[in-house]
Amino acid sequence: MFRSRLGSGQSLSALQRVVYGMPSMPHAFIALPLYMLLPAYYAGHTHITLAQIGAVAALGRVFDAVSDPIIGFLSDRTRAVFGTRKPWAVGSMIFCALSATRLFQPPANADVGYFALWSALLYVGFTMFEVPNSAWGAELSRDYVERSRIGAAKAIFNIAGSLASYLLPIGLYFYTKSTAISGTSFAVLSIAYVIAFPLFMLLSLIIVPNGPVVENRRVALGAVLSSLRRSAVLQRFYGITALWGLGEGFFMSTTFIFMTDFMGLKEQFPFIMVALFVAEMVFLQVWTPILKKIDRHRAWAFCVAAIVCLSPIVLLLPKGAAGFPFFIGLVCVRSFFGAPTNFLPGAVLGDVIDHDALRTGSSKAGNFFAIQMLVIKVMMALGGACAFLIMDKAGYKVGHPNGEVANLGLLAAYIGAPLIFHLSMACLAWNFPITSRKHGIIQRRLEARARRLEAKAATE
Repeated sequence: MFRSRLGSGQSLSALQRVVYGMPSMPHAFIALPLYMLLPAYYAGHTHITLAQIGAVAALGRVFDAVSDPIIGFLSDRTRAVFGTRKPWAVGSMIFCALSATRLFQPPANADVGYFALWSALLYVGFTMFEVPNSAWGAELSRDYVERSRIGAAKAIFNIAGSLASYLLPIGLYFYTKSTAISGTSFAVLSIAYVIAFPLFMLLSLIIVPNGPVVENRRVALGAVLSSLRRSAVLQRFYGITALWGLGEGFFMSTTFIFMTDFMGLKEQFPFIMVALFVAEMVFLQVWTPILKKIDRHRAWAFCVAAIVCLSPIVLLLPKGAAGFPFFIGLVCVRSFFGAPTNFLPGAVLGDVIDHDALRTGSSKAGNFFAIQMLVIKVMMALGGACAFLIMDKAGYKVGHPNGEVANLGLLAAYIGAPLIFHLSMACLAWNFPITSRKHGIIQRRLEARARRLEAKAATE
């Protein structure tokens, strides 16, 4: 099963695309609570303080700065030995299954060491899944349209996992008599994850083939650094990613506060998020034929710009339950533009990887996806930190009445900063140099090189 191959010009079957995307569902199912809900639970139910949780999060970004590139580098070299990204999937199952149950079912006397240890192990497992899996998806096909289809298949399962994490406490109401997040919610979540993630991953390993070989060089660290230094295309992509990450960090860190504290939608918030993810799943199907006709970097730029330009509309809506129906409508409109942003960045990076492979003769997919993840994590963390700093300086108090200056601080972080950074990102992405026509040329040249390598190997 580990040595099946897919020709670079061949399309995956519908079944193969679906099975490739399936592991992303349990991954998203546990990742969203890990980032947004679990820290608050630890602060309220264990011996760990918010300050300690913040320190662990900061150290975690330093740890990611080391582990992500290492796993990306090793993933590229492992592929040269075994001809596949698949061994890393096996490793991710072990790390994630071991750490998820401990992290999501903490004892009451859990301390900061407990939280730090199991968080670190789970993050390692996440990276072992995310980096090689993203590189594998980029390698499954170099066809411009097929690469978008593969990304869309993965995105729909990613959205479904996020949706399920919000549906879980609602579904447990008949058992817990409450829709609030509780220890029972986390216990059920971790058990479901430990069952589903290995099962879906094994199906993916069996049914989905390896990507085609386009080179036979082993990737050296110096070659990765050389590509980063010399490739204006690569530098531009990471610049775009950094601007997006900054804006997203501001937005993500303040969304819950804005919706529940400022707009008075505490009880309605889970239902708004359910509407968001359901709408995105529907609209992913709408975007598939659209992306056959336009360059994906322009679709990415347009969608991000459209989302942030819609944000100020929330200030026109009534607060509290009266605004709930209007929020649902606005969320559905935002979801139309947000759906393709779940997979377009990875697809664009896949094109950049092909461009670099043609220039240098070696594929560094694992390294480049690891760097993308690192840039996103660091810039989102920076954006979140800046958002809270702005709110603190404005005197904003969560859960308390706030004056005009404090509320302006929240609005600056929730609407103003994302508007600046995301519009800048859209401008930089709009004229990205790798169009569908240029990628077609790159693809044909890579395929010609692959044929020459195969012919040479056959004569030796």
